[in-house]
Amino acid sequence: LGNATAIVDNPNGAQYIAQLPSNAFDTDLFPSGGNVQGAIQAVSMPSGQGVMFHVEFSGLPASGGPFLYHIHDQPVPADGNCTGTLAHLDPYQRGEEPACDASLPETCQVGDLSGKHGSINGTDFSTTFTDEFASTLTGIGAFFGNRSFVLHFANTTRITCANFTAV
Repeated sequence: LGNATAIVDNPNGAQYIAQLPSNAFDTDLFPSGGNVQGAIQAVSMPSGQGVMFHVEFSGLPASGGPFLYHIHDQPVPADGNCTGTLAHLDPYQRGEEPACDASLPETCQVGDLSGKHGSINGTDFSTTFTDEFASTLTGIGAFFGNRSFVLHFANTTRITCANFTAV
């Protein structure tokens, strides 16, 4: 369908959060229990153009990075199985290949946050950025408020996931 369109009519002050659960989706990664800790917070910009995301994680595995994180098309199912979130949010049907070019974010999948704004190196991570293509306006394909995010190893294996909810 083409490149993503910058969103200019997000509702002022719309806020969402996706908080990671206390237990991991893949318990083999955390045999003693627990999970990566953290959340993604999102608020629409006062101008209506773009969404500011604050991403904070701690307790990431010591190996397997750089880690990736994406908004996925579906919410996490009740059983917590991250594979149920399906693929990345991609309303323009860009697909996975070629890899996202951060210098041309409009050519990336809307949900490819790490592709557009940087992957995660290390066991703790915090960043804030504005994404021009995500939306807090219900009814359009780039709306993420009823979707989820997934944290992945570099090889795309899913580590953990959480649903966005309105604040």
